[in-house]
Amino acid sequence: MSISFRAGETFLYPLNLASREHLWVIVTEPNAEGQFVVVNLNSLRGAKDQTVILFAREHDFVRHDTCVNYARAQLTDNATLQSWLDRGAAKMHRPLRPGVLKLIQDGSTASDVTSKRIVDFIRAYRTRHPL
Repeated sequence: MSISFRAGETFLYPLNLASREHLWVIVTEPNAEGQFVVVNLNSLRGAKDQTVILFAREHDFVRHDTCVNYARAQLTDNATLQSWLDRGAAKMHRPLRPGVLKLIQDGSTASDVTSKRIVDFIRAYRTRHPL
Protein backbone atom coordinates (compact mmCIF):
# COMPACT_ATOMS: atom_id res chain seq x y z
CA MET A 1 0.00 0.00 0.00
CA SER A 2 1.45 3.36 -1.00
CA ILE A 3 0.86 6.52 0.98
CA SER A 4 1.88 10.12 0.55
CA PHE A 5 4.40 11.25 3.11
CA ARG A 6 4.27 14.65 4.83
CA ALA A 7 6.79 17.33 5.72
CA GLY A 8 7.94 16.87 9.31
CA GLU A 9 7.64 13.10 9.32
CA THR A 10 10.83 11.25 10.19
CA PHE A 11 12.21 7.81 9.51
CA LEU A 12 15.22 5.72 10.48
CA TYR A 13 17.50 4.61 7.66
CA PRO A 14 21.26 3.87 7.52
CA LEU A 15 23.59 6.16 5.56
CA ASN A 16 25.10 3.08 3.92
CA LEU A 17 25.13 -0.69 4.40
CA ALA A 18 27.86 -0.52 7.05
CA SER A 19 26.40 2.25 9.22
CA ARG A 20 23.79 2.31 11.92
CA GLU A 21 20.42 3.97 11.43
CA HIS A 22 20.23 7.73 11.25
CA LEU A 23 17.14 9.85 11.69
CA TRP A 24 15.96 11.36 8.39
CA VAL A 25 13.51 14.25 8.13
CA ILE A 26 11.04 14.83 5.31
CA VAL A 27 11.66 18.54 4.69
CA THR A 28 8.98 19.32 2.07
CA GLU A 29 5.57 18.06 1.08
CA PRO A 30 5.66 15.85 -2.02
CA ASN A 31 5.32 17.71 -5.33
CA ALA A 32 2.95 16.61 -8.12
CA GLU A 33 5.39 13.80 -9.04
CA GLY A 34 5.57 12.61 -5.42
CA GLN A 35 9.13 13.94 -4.89
CA PHE A 36 10.27 15.55 -1.65
CA VAL A 37 13.48 16.56 0.11
CA VAL A 38 14.93 14.49 2.93
CA VAL A 39 17.89 15.27 5.15
CA ASN A 40 19.55 13.26 7.90
CA LEU A 41 20.78 14.22 11.34
CA ASN A 42 24.32 13.50 12.55
CA SER A 43 26.17 13.86 15.82
CA LEU A 44 27.74 17.26 16.17
CA ARG A 45 31.46 16.48 15.90
CA GLY A 46 34.34 18.02 14.02
CA ALA A 47 33.87 20.54 11.25
CA LYS A 48 30.41 19.53 10.08
CA ASP A 49 27.96 22.14 8.87
CA GLN A 50 26.49 23.82 11.93
CA THR A 51 23.77 25.86 10.24
CA VAL A 52 21.14 24.10 12.37
CA ILE A 53 21.89 22.33 15.63
CA LEU A 54 19.23 20.33 17.46
CA PHE A 55 19.30 19.48 21.15
CA ALA A 56 17.91 16.45 22.98
CA ARG A 57 14.63 18.10 23.92
CA GLU A 58 13.77 18.80 20.27
CA HIS A 59 13.05 15.17 19.25
CA ASP A 60 13.04 11.95 21.26
CA PHE A 61 15.59 10.27 18.93
CA VAL A 62 18.10 13.12 19.48
CA ARG A 63 20.09 12.30 22.62
CA HIS A 64 22.95 14.80 22.28
CA ASP A 65 23.82 17.88 20.22
CA THR A 66 23.07 17.01 16.62
CA CYS A 67 23.51 18.82 13.33
CA VAL A 68 21.38 18.71 10.21
CA ASN A 69 23.52 17.19 7.47
CA TYR A 70 22.55 19.44 4.54
CA ALA A 71 25.45 18.12 2.44
CA ARG A 72 23.56 14.79 2.21
CA ALA A 73 20.12 16.30 1.54
CA GLN A 74 18.48 14.54 -1.36
CA LEU A 75 15.33 14.16 -3.36
CA THR A 76 13.35 10.99 -2.97
CA ASP A 77 9.75 10.09 -3.64
CA ASN A 78 6.73 8.37 -2.13
CA ALA A 79 7.38 5.10 -3.98
CA THR A 80 11.04 4.87 -2.94
CA LEU A 81 10.41 5.56 0.73
CA GLN A 82 7.47 3.17 0.70
CA SER A 83 9.68 0.43 -0.79
CA TRP A 84 12.29 0.97 1.94
CA LEU A 85 9.54 0.63 4.56
CA ASP A 86 7.99 -2.43 2.90
CA ARG A 87 11.28 -4.34 2.84
CA GLY A 88 12.22 -3.30 6.38
CA ALA A 89 15.19 -1.11 5.40
CA ALA A 90 13.54 1.96 6.95
CA LYS A 91 11.08 2.52 9.76
CA MET A 92 8.96 5.54 10.50
CA HIS A 93 9.66 7.51 13.66
CA ARG A 94 7.88 10.29 15.51
CA PRO A 95 7.31 13.49 13.51
CA LEU A 96 9.02 16.77 14.33
CA ARG A 97 7.29 19.66 16.04
CA PRO A 98 6.34 22.38 13.52
CA GLY A 99 8.90 24.87 14.91
CA VAL A 100 11.76 22.39 14.52
CA LEU A 101 10.64 21.55 10.98
CA LYS A 102 10.60 25.25 10.07
CA LEU A 103 14.12 25.66 11.48
CA ILE A 104 15.34 22.76 9.31
CA GLN A 105 13.50 24.10 6.25
CA ASP A 106 15.02 27.57 6.72
CA GLY A 107 18.47 26.06 7.20
CA SER A 108 18.14 24.16 3.92
CA THR A 109 18.58 27.34 1.91
CA ALA A 110 20.85 29.07 4.43
CA SER A 111 23.50 26.34 4.52
CA ASP A 112 26.49 26.73 2.20
CA VAL A 113 26.68 22.95 1.66
CA THR A 114 23.15 22.31 0.42
CA SER A 115 23.31 21.38 -3.27
CA LYS A 116 21.88 23.81 -5.82
CA ARG A 117 19.39 21.16 -6.93
CA ILE A 118 17.98 20.89 -3.39
CA VAL A 119 17.93 24.67 -2.86
CA ASP A 120 16.06 25.13 -6.16
CA PHE A 121 13.53 22.43 -5.21
CA ILE A 122 12.93 24.05 -1.80
CA ARG A 123 12.54 27.51 -3.30
CA ALA A 124 9.97 26.14 -5.77
CA TYR A 125 8.24 24.40 -2.86
CA ARG A 126 8.06 27.67 -0.92
CA THR A 127 6.34 29.43 -3.82
CA ARG A 128 3.60 26.77 -3.62
CA HIS A 129 3.57 26.51 0.20
CA PRO A 130 4.44 29.88 1.78
CA LEU A 131 5.77 29.46 5.30
